[in-house]
Amino acid sequence: MEIEVIKLGGSILQSVEAFGRAAEIVQKEMAQGRLPICVVSAMKGVTDQIIGALNGCLNEPGYDPKIFVVDLFERHLIALPPGVEADEAMETEFEKLLHVLSYIKSSGELADSVYAYAVSRGENLSSRVLSLHLENAKVENRCIYGEDLMVTDEHNKEAAVILDETRIRLQLNLNPVLEKGIVPIIAGFAGRSESGKVTILGRGGTDDTAVNIAYGLGVRRTIKYVMEEGIMSIDPKFIRELREENPDIMAQFYDLPEPKIIPYLSYVEASELLREGRTKVVHYKVLDPLMKGNIELQIKNYYDEESEGTIIGKVEEAIYIDNESRPKAISYQRGLVGVRFLPSQSITPTEVYGEVFSALSKRGVDVRYVSTSGYQLSFLMPKEDQKRAIDALKKLDIALEVAPLKGVKGTFSVVGSEMRGMKGFFSRLTGTLARHGVNIEQATQPNTENIIRFSIDDNDIPMAVAAVYNEFFK
Repeated sequence: MEIEVIKLGGSILQSVEAFGRAAEIVQKEMAQGRLPICVVSAMKGVTDQIIGALNGCLNEPGYDPKIFVVDLFERHLIALPPGVEADEAMETEFEKLLHVLSYIKSSGELADSVYAYAVSRGENLSSRVLSLHLENAKVENRCIYGEDLMVTDEHNKEAAVILDETRIRLQLNLNPVLEKGIVPIIAGFAGRSESGKVTILGRGGTDDTAVNIAYGLGVRRTIKYVMEEGIMSIDPKFIRELREENPDIMAQFYDLPEPKIIPYLSYVEASELLREGRTKVVHYKVLDPLMKGNIELQIKNYYDEESEGTIIGKVEEAIYIDNESRPKAISYQRGLVGVRFLPSQSITPTEVYGEVFSALSKRGVDVRYVSTSGYQLSFLMPKEDQKRAIDALKKLDIALEVAPLKGVKGTFSVVGSEMRGMKGFFSRLTGTLARHGVNIEQATQPNTENIIRFSIDDNDIPMAVAAVYNEFFK
């Protein structure tokens, strides 16, 4: 049978009906000759509940972790198929959670490795619920926990997967199960460091688990089921916010088209949309194993069987060509601040870049936009990172001048291979901005010509995005 990986997130796993739908998907895939590897998140809200329990154990003298675990157990029981009771394996997982919470309560200590262990129990619980649904549907399955598959570095709370070691462990643990036609249910989010401690993969961790499993097993197709229809041409929230917060702008563009599903994105196009943070349906960290393994990721609605959603893949060329010079999507980010850096002229630009980016990386500065002019560098970043960036750059021997940029900045991008080679497109784009009073402070365009990014005043973002969307998407 063909092997595929399907990822089931917490936003959809929240009721007995939702778990029943997952079992239905698995049965249909198997009927079509495909053996799915199911990667699950915790039920909706459970991870946050466990974090709340950890805080209660540490900070509230009268907090009783047993009450919390009993309530959580009841929530998972309700998600089981009618007439099905928790089995011993499921009960054991709740006992483990109670044990670790009781330890934290009595000791008053919470090491990072214990935190990682505790907050990743939700995925294990979810996997047990899905297992009982599949068992009830007569589908042979096996639960396997992420910490037994993902080999990571030693960062307990934001671990990175070590691909080569993980591939070995995946093949050792999953191939015997797959060869028997058994459906593996993988509890995502967690891994285990080379020193043996449980780690978590941070935001988007279950997505990370799914695509790393595909990479390690040589699987070429992964499906992520979501409540949305796929990745959209513009964030749907933008249109709603424009109506509510900028009625004067909306009056100029009263007939803005509704966001549309993007059928296909290349890895490069997806990287721009995912890293800007407006696209929430999948985390950008999935791109590394996708690209290395030439894996196709389909983002598909959980309940709409007819919709193909959005496919992210290798092909760079424009697939849906209609001879119209328009992008596939517009994305933006707001509330950024800037830093200008003027270095010594005594070393080469390459050496400057090496020292500067090393210093910013060590201080954990999240650089969202970079522009260069000769030796001078300008960076945009979240406000909370600006002071760290300035402190780090001022300590460099090559620093001649380090200064914050005035005002709050925003960036927006137009993305799409269809723009490539279209004569006059850039002129039409910048002309649209000029007609609506938007001042372009900086602009960048890679040689591939499928992304154009602008830096502008943050207050101009609503007008800029609305004007460009109106110009190219009607």
